[in-house]
Formats: sequence, C-alpha cells, structure tokens
Amino acid sequence: MVYDVRRGRWPLVDTGATSRSTAIVPFDAESDEPRLSVADEAGELPSTDALELAESILQRLKPSDRHEMGQMVFRNAMASGILVMLVVLFWWLTVTVFGDELGSDEAPASLILGWNYMVVAAVVPFLVFVATVLMKLSQERSEPWPGFLAGAMLILGVFMAVEPIGHMAFGDAPSQMMLHSSRLIALGVMVHYCASLFLDALLLSWVRNLLGVFPIDISPIETPSYDGHTEEGPPTA
Repeated sequence: MVYDVRRGRWPLVDTGATSRSTAIVPFDAESDEPRLSVADEAGELPSTDALELAESILQRLKPSDRHEMGQMVFRNAMASGILVMLVVLFWWLTVTVFGDELGSDEAPASLILGWNYMVVAAVVPFLVFVATVLMKLSQERSEPWPGFLAGAMLILGVFMAVEPIGHMAFGDAPSQMMLHSSRLIALGVMVHYCASLFLDALLLSWVRNLLGVFPIDISPIETPSYDGHTEEGPPTA
C-alpha cells in the first residue's frame, strides 16, 4: 500500500504497482467522498513538512483507515508498556537483587572509563534508547545527522554489551562472562523494541490527530497495473 500526500493541484504519484494504494487528500466535509484536489487557500491545510512527515509515517506503517490507525496505536502502546515493565523487572532482578549470585561484582571493569557492571547495565539500555529515537528521527525526517549519531551510539552500546565476552576470549576471565553479555544484550534488544513500538504509537497518534483537525483524509488513489491500466479502490473514511 503506497501513500501520497497531495496539496493544492499536485499530480498523483505514478507508483507502477498493482496493489490498492492510499493517499492523504483534502476532504470535503459536505460530501461523503474525499476530493482529489482543492484550491490552495491559506490556513486550510497543514504545512508541507507536516504532510511529508505524515506521508512517510503512513508509507512505513500502512494503516488502511483511521480505525485501523487507532487499533495500531493501541497495540503498539500496549506492547511497549509490557516491554518497558519487562525491562525494569529484568534489570532489577538480574542486576541488583540477584547480581551477587550471578557474579556481577566479579565482572571486570569496562575499558570505557572503568565503569563497573551495574553502571554498564544502565548505560547500554540508555544508549540503545537514544539511538532508537535518533534512528526514527532520521528515518521519518530524512535527516543524516541523527542517523549518524544513532549508528555511533549503537556501535558503542554493542561494544559494551559484548565486552565481557572479549575479556573471556582474550583474557583469563571465566566463562561466566557469557552470562554477563547475555543480560546486556537482552536489555538492549528489549529497550530497542520498546522504544520503537512506543514511537510508532506516538507518530500514528499524531497523524490521526492531524486527520481530525485538518480537512484531509486517507483515500484510495488510482495506480497503474503492469498492463498499463489503472486500478481504483473504493474510498475509505
């Protein structure tokens, strides 16, 4: 499903696909059918940047209508809430409550600033969270610097997560280092998915509010099939 943001008299985008596609188009409140064009009057539509951001979000997540958009917001928010509580409980149990039994005090200090295992177990999820936010920003806004910083922070987080294995492989550290790295990797993965799901819920909620405030809506657009004919799906509210 492909989305096209249209404002004023912008032409339809030729996608070259056979599947039903969807566009954000100006919506006529007096008619049940979405319009495909509108006079470019000041104050009627959001800014071009906002429309382009909404298009990017819809192209990636592909909701079919506002109802499905609301359901996706609910599912992503619920899943992110579950994951954040799992992260908190996992960190509390494996790093603090049972840290001594799991050998956290015996873990070698990190090569980065000499941090102990408890500090590393807090820094790695933080790096992953910030990197995920920057990745989303770079992805949706097509900006290079957030993606650049996200990649650097991810590499640093991965290095700190696998550092105990390095101590075991290139030093005399016991095999228990595998357990230390496993905990850090699990924390990083859960934090990444938690942040990603919650940010998707926030972005979809923003697009849904945009559709409610401005006279625009999601509507099927014509897309040419491979044999040169156009296909048009029924309009959706």
